[in-house]
Amino acid sequence: MTTEIEAHERNIGDIFSDLYQFEIPPYQRPYAWEEEQARELLSDLLDAMDNRDVSGGLYFLGSIVLVKNPAEANARVIDGQQRLTTLTILLSVLRDLTTDLERKIERRSYVYQKASPDKGLKERYRIFLRERDRPFFLKYVQAPGATDNLPDASKLEGSQKRIAENTKILRNQLQEIPEERRNTLIAFIIQHCYLVVVAVPTAEAARRIFTVLNARGLDLTPTDILKADLLERAGAAIEASLANRWEQVEQALGRERMVELFGHIRMIYERDKPRLALEPGFRKFVPPFSGNADGFISNILEPLTDTWLLLVDATLVQKHFGNDAARAVRSLERIDNKDWLPPALLRMWKCQQDENVVISGFLIELERLAYFLFVTRAGVNDRIARFSAVMDEFEPRQGKEKPTVGLSLSDAEQQQFVRVLSGPLYQISRICKPVMQRLDEALSSGGASYDELVSIEHVLPQTVDDDSEWAILFPDEQERLDWTHRLANLVFLTHRINTKASNWDFGRKKKEYFSSSDGSSPFVITQGVLQTAEWTPEHLCNRQKQLVERLCEVWQLNAIDVEAELVSMLPQKGTWQFTDAQTIKAKREQMRQALGLRDGIALNNKKGALSWTDDKRVRAVCTVSKRHPGRPAPYWYGFTPEWRKFLSEGQGSFLVLGCVDRKTAYAVPATELEKIIDDLDMTSGRHWHIFLAENDAGGLDLVLPRSGPKIPFNKFELKLVE
Repeated sequence: MTTEIEAHERNIGDIFSDLYQFEIPPYQRPYAWEEEQARELLSDLLDAMDNRDVSGGLYFLGSIVLVKNPAEANARVIDGQQRLTTLTILLSVLRDLTTDLERKIERRSYVYQKASPDKGLKERYRIFLRERDRPFFLKYVQAPGATDNLPDASKLEGSQKRIAENTKILRNQLQEIPEERRNTLIAFIIQHCYLVVVAVPTAEAARRIFTVLNARGLDLTPTDILKADLLERAGAAIEASLANRWEQVEQALGRERMVELFGHIRMIYERDKPRLALEPGFRKFVPPFSGNADGFISNILEPLTDTWLLLVDATLVQKHFGNDAARAVRSLERIDNKDWLPPALLRMWKCQQDENVVISGFLIELERLAYFLFVTRAGVNDRIARFSAVMDEFEPRQGKEKPTVGLSLSDAEQQQFVRVLSGPLYQISRICKPVMQRLDEALSSGGASYDELVSIEHVLPQTVDDDSEWAILFPDEQERLDWTHRLANLVFLTHRINTKASNWDFGRKKKEYFSSSDGSSPFVITQGVLQTAEWTPEHLCNRQKQLVERLCEVWQLNAIDVEAELVSMLPQKGTWQFTDAQTIKAKREQMRQALGLRDGIALNNKKGALSWTDDKRVRAVCTVSKRHPGRPAPYWYGFTPEWRKFLSEGQGSFLVLGCVDRKTAYAVPATELEKIIDDLDMTSGRHWHIFLAENDAGGLDLVLPRSGPKIPFNKFELKLVE
C-alpha cells in the first residue's frame, strides 16, 4: 500500500460524487455548527456568486483530511465533518425546493449514490454520520423530501438539535429566494466551490497531518505570507531591520492576535464585508501595504499595535480615559464578536493631543452600540455595515456619502434595546451572562470577579411542583413563565448549580444556596435577593424596573419610559395585576365539584391541580388561567409531562380548563387530548401550550398552532358550582 500523501483541489461536484464515500468515525465529536455559522456559509456563497469579479468566480471552502486509499472511494473523515455535513444539508434543502421533477431527481445524486452494476457501485448515501446520528440525518435531511417535514428542534438535544435548526434556517432563507436564483446557486456550488482534499492511507498519518495543520506555531498564517512579500520588496539594505521590527510586533501580540490585527487593519480600510481571504484582500484594500515597506511598519503596523496593547490593558485605559471608559472596554471584551474593534482602534489611533475626554465618550457610546447589536442578535453583515458607518462619521472616505446611521441610537433602536433587556433574556443564546456582568458592575463598587466559574441561577425555579411554596406564590402558570427568564429572577453564583437545590423554597434557597459562609454574596445582583423577605410577582416587578433602569443609565437610553415599556410587555396590559392564590384555589374546588356532580363521583384533592377518586381510577387535572386582554387567544395553560403521566394512569381522566373570569370550565377527556397533543407547541420538554379563543357563541375553542383549525370545546363545557 502506498504511504504517499495526496492533496488535490476538488470542486463540490467531485466531492459529492462516486469518487468519495464519506464516513464520520465514531471517535469524532458530534456535529456542532450553530445557526449563525450556517447563515454565514449561505451568505458567503451568495456573496461570492454575486461578486465573481471580486472572488475570481471561485469560492474556497478550506481543506478536509481523509483516511483514503487512492484506489477506493471509502473515506474516513478526520477533519472537515462540519463543512461536509452542512453542505449536505444545503444540497438536500435545494433538492427538496426544486419544482422541476427531472432536475430534482438529478440533484438527488449529490446526496445519494444510486446502485449501478455496470459501474460496480452499490446503493448508498454520500456521507454517513456517526452511528448515533445516522438514522436521524437520513430521515430528516438525506431522504428525498426529508426537509419538507422537519422535527421540532426544541424537543431535540445535541447534534440532532443543531442539524434540525440549521436545516430549518437554511430552508427558510432559501424559500425566500426565487427558484431561478436557487438554480444559479446550485450550479455555482457544484462547479465553482472548492475544497482541498488531503488524503493519506492510514489513520495515524491523517492525524499527523491534522496536527501539523492545526498546531500552534507550525501553521503558515496569512501574515507569514504578507511578511515575506513585504520584506522581499523592502530590499537587502533594510530587510533585516524590518524583519526584526515585525517579529517584535508579533511577539508582543502573539501569532493568533497578529492575524486578528491584520483583519482589523483591513476592515479600517475596506469597511465592507470581506469577500476575499485575508492575504489577497489585504494587498487589495490596504494601499499603504503595497507602498513603502518601512512606511507601512512605522506609520500603520507599529502604531496600531501600540493602540491595541493599550486598549487591552485595563489599567492604562483607566489612566488615560477614566474609570467609565475602562468599564466599557472590559464589557466590550465579553461579547461574542470583535467587530467593534476596528472603529475603536481607528479612533484611538487618530487621537489628537488633549482628546482623552473625547475618546472616553466615544468608547462609552461604542459599548452602547455594540451591546445593542449584540442583544438584538444583529447579523454579521449588519454589524459590519454599522461599524463601518461609525468610522465614516469621524473619518469620511472620499466619494462616499455621509452615513445616515452611526454611533448614536435612534429612539426606535433604544426602544428595541429596552424591549430585549426587559424580556426573557436568559433564553437568548450567549447574551445573558455579559449583560448581567455589566449590570452587576454598574450596581457595585467593582469588587466582584467574573470568571468562568460564575454561573446563572433562577430564583423562581424553571419547574415548579404543585405542592411547593412557589406554586402558592405564583399560582398562575402563565404569570410564572413570564417571569422565570427575566433579569429580575436571575442571580450569579460562584459555585456549580445544584439541580436539587434549585427547587427549594425561597427561605431555604436564600440561606443555604445563594449566600456564602458569612451570609453574604460578592455580587450586588445576588445581594438584592438576600435582602428580600418574600419572592413574589409584585417584588419581581419592582426589581425588574430597577435593574432595567440601571442598564438604561449605563447605556444612556434616555428616550425610553422604562415603566411604560415594562407594563406593555407583561401579560396584564396597562397595569401590573396579579392573580390571588386563594382565587385560583377556590376556582379549582368549583371545577372539582362540578365534574363530580356531573359524573356522580367524589374527587379528592391529591395536591395542587391534581385530584382523584378513592380508588384512583378517575383522575382530573384542574388548571386555571386568568384572561389576557389583547391576545387573539386570551386564555393560556401549560400542560406538563408530569400531568400527562398522572392522567394516563387512570381509567377515566380529564384535563379541566378553568378561567378566572368565567362561570364555566371545560373537562377534556384525556383520550381526546392525546389525539391532538402532537399538534400543540411545546417548550423544551417542559410543557405543552394550550390556547383557548372566544367564539361567536360566547364559548371557547382550542387553537391548534400547527394544523391551523380551531376545535370547539362546547361539548366539554361544565357549569360551575357557585
